[in-house]
Amino acid sequence: MMNVANEILSGLVNHPKSLSNLQCLHYDHEGSLIFEKIVLQDEYYVARTERSILKSNADEIIVKTVDNRNKRLRIVELGAGTASKTSILLAAAVKHQGSAIDYFPIDISSSALTEAQSSLTCLVPDVCVIPQIKNYVTDEFILPNFDGCTLVIYIGSSIGNFSREAATRILSHVHKQLKAGDALLLGVDMCQDPAVLLPAYNDKNGVTSAFHLNVLLHLNREFGYNFDLDQFRYKVIWNKHHSRVEKHVESLCSQQVKCINQSEEHIIYFNQGETIHIEDSQKFTNEQITMLLNNAAFQIEHIWSDEHKWVNIIIARVLPK
Repeated sequence: MMNVANEILSGLVNHPKSLSNLQCLHYDHEGSLIFEKIVLQDEYYVARTERSILKSNADEIIVKTVDNRNKRLRIVELGAGTASKTSILLAAAVKHQGSAIDYFPIDISSSALTEAQSSLTCLVPDVCVIPQIKNYVTDEFILPNFDGCTLVIYIGSSIGNFSREAATRILSHVHKQLKAGDALLLGVDMCQDPAVLLPAYNDKNGVTSAFHLNVLLHLNREFGYNFDLDQFRYKVIWNKHHSRVEKHVESLCSQQVKCINQSEEHIIYFNQGETIHIEDSQKFTNEQITMLLNNAAFQIEHIWSDEHKWVNIIIARVLPK
């Protein structure tokens, strides 16, 4: 398998240039801190809407997860971050179970997991936090055997950052860790007016811009590049054909960027206006998300949404084999 440094170089010498399959580049220490600010921006409806849905329906979500049976519950979360929204579900789970609950947050950012563990100790003290510092896309995460119901949480519309094929692979790997009766709680951003979508990824305070430009700084810090951020700008594009918001960084001039990697020097050439495709945010119809889950051997049981139908929170069940 190609290592990350080689994948980066390959993505930058290709035409068009793309790093959109390397989500890990966003979440170094600086990137994780900036992302926590993104979710506070007025334009970023995703986090605010998702939190509202969880807050209004947490008890029902937990009851439906255990299927009204007297079963113990544990919760696993992909890309947990600081678990600020997950604390709502954890509190509901502890209340429903009447005892302590195990929570396995999985994230590439050790600083985010440390903050999650610290905040949950105060907010929901009956939760036993068992963190795993892993890239859930590329690394194996193995869950210990459990005599009860496992709920895997994958919220924040993170599934939309991947192609349909990559998303299916992620969900299929989750499915392999589960047994019949276990469940997935998936947060999905739905198709809607680009006038709502685009500002969510290009806030007036420039926080989202800083988040994506930090990828270039990450390449400078960790991989030997010499990007000059004054010569690049962030831009967003609505790709109607693929139903996605594309995030790019655009070169403001013709220029060269050097990379010294393991004593080898590489030169990346940019034309004025040429972009690096940094990330996607896929938007889904109900039919598309149903197909995605079915392809990964999950069956939708229940959907919660907001009044605008902007965000769906979905419980999908692992069926008997």
